[in-house]
Amino acid sequence: MMERLTPRDMFVEAGYGPNFANQLIQNAYSKLFEGDPIDERVCFDASDDMSYIIDIGHDDIRSEGMSYGMYITALTGHERQFDKLWNFTKRYLRNDDGPHVGYFAWQVSTTDFSKMDPGAAPDGEEYFAMALLIAAERFNRPDLKDEAVGLINWMRNKPNNGIVGPIIDPERNLVKFSPVLGNDFTDPSYNTIAFYRAFAEATGDETWLTIANNSLEYIQKAAHPVTGLCSEYSEYDGTPRATPWYPESDCFSGDAWRVAMNLSLDYALFRGHECEKQICEKILNFFNGKRPYLADYAIDGGDFPRPGRNATPGVIAMNAAATQVLPTDDPRIKPFVKDLAALSVPYRFWRYYDGMLYMLGLLATAGKIRI
Repeated sequence: MMERLTPRDMFVEAGYGPNFANQLIQNAYSKLFEGDPIDERVCFDASDDMSYIIDIGHDDIRSEGMSYGMYITALTGHERQFDKLWNFTKRYLRNDDGPHVGYFAWQVSTTDFSKMDPGAAPDGEEYFAMALLIAAERFNRPDLKDEAVGLINWMRNKPNNGIVGPIIDPERNLVKFSPVLGNDFTDPSYNTIAFYRAFAEATGDETWLTIANNSLEYIQKAAHPVTGLCSEYSEYDGTPRATPWYPESDCFSGDAWRVAMNLSLDYALFRGHECEKQICEKILNFFNGKRPYLADYAIDGGDFPRPGRNATPGVIAMNAAATQVLPTDDPRIKPFVKDLAALSVPYRFWRYYDGMLYMLGLLATAGKIRI
């Protein structure tokens, strides 16, 4: 068993009471999973034993949201809701045949649950696998561990069928942007380093430790040397990559917000590498110097190509999660944790992504993520 450290409750360190984080988490769960269907919840029932999470703003169901929902329900002990999400995922997202077999469709219709795009988004697969491992331990369910191990092995070893291959690039041992052949680049936020350590432990496949180390080396190249910011997409050498369908993907925006949480989680649980602390500190210093800061920037801290949004709950939550790397009594803890504590649960039209990151950020900041 790999040794794990105990993450801290940064809300307590910022001066809040010992039950404050639990109250925030319970309130967020109540609204996002059980609240008013028009303005609050993102989780809906398909049947007595199946639930799904909608990206409200885009009116679709995504592997990202389904995997986040499973991860959150596993961490918060909601076994029945976890099972309902997993049942829906297996029924409607999993590809049981064809070139994408064994992977989960990244986009499904809200009208008839048909696959809009059967291709996989690797962060979904990573979070599905990690959620299954957490749930197996939390709920004493060996069946879930078996499903996790099968998925983890498939992510690395799926045979190349001329259309789709493994999610982990076999030459570089780094996560791909997409397992569809030709997508020979990556997304910095898909490098979930702490997960890879857990995958190695669960499967006995030490290649996952190599993948963790390679991800650390890659992130050091992808993170800007001054601001610490990563781009949305990048080449495997860390060079930011703009794409025809997303010209701003060489900048810092919604996907890239998550890098701070990924690094801080690995540091808080495993003391993975000092670079994780250093990059998170650069990110926090950058945002502290930009108050009131925005959600979107060029990675050098310059202007985003179009008007950047005001800071959203998603980026605020990820920055608060990054405080796990700071020493006790560091003056940077309080302002970032207070930013998160002051938020309302995201609601109305754009509540899906911000709501999911808000919940993940609460759990990370409170030291509740144990994998």
